[in-house]
Amino acid sequence: MVPYLTSGRLVAFPTGTSYGLAADTLQGWALQRLRNIKQRPAEKTFTVFMREELYPDFLQLTDEELALLTQMANQPLTLLVKPTDELAHLAQDGLVGLRVIDHPLMEQLAAIVDVPLTATSANLAAQPPCYSPAEIEHLFSNPLPNDRLGEVDPRGAAGTTFDLSLAAILDGGVLPKRDPTTIAKIERGKITIMRQGALTEKELSL
Repeated sequence: MVPYLTSGRLVAFPTGTSYGLAADTLQGWALQRLRNIKQRPAEKTFTVFMREELYPDFLQLTDEELALLTQMANQPLTLLVKPTDELAHLAQDGLVGLRVIDHPLMEQLAAIVDVPLTATSANLAAQPPCYSPAEIEHLFSNPLPNDRLGEVDPRGAAGTTFDLSLAAILDGGVLPKRDPTTIAKIERGKITIMRQGALTEKELSL
């Protein structure tokens, strides 16, 4: 998976709620390819996930945010937090959505790269997410064949943002249909839910 991601390509992976699409968040061409394949408006940003060891490099977490992330390990939560300069390009209103890792294959994917990855759902903009590899293959059914990708350099033919294929699908089987993550943020010591999802307000507490 590492060569795919480092060359700016996209990988589908299972989460605790649905399948997602991972791209290297530090590569502009990878993010543009992701926008193209999802038909996502330019003004909408992407949530991210990463292993905990990378937090200090990319996020400015408060003690309260760290405590909540520890408490909500393996739970369907996206916490809005302040990024460092390295990830500021994905911020909206000064915050980036950090998706808690809640699936073993998602955890394995985060473990093999040294950058934050996108956690956006595997779907077209405003459409339902995919819950199986078969749905993903059907939805993204017009890939550019590998033998037409050309050079390996991500800035060359292989990195063209017109390539709407996925490099790989991490097969987690058919996932049960669940609500999306709950999106929340901490303000003045209080948790505010920005989007109600799989976690309820009662389940979120400091």
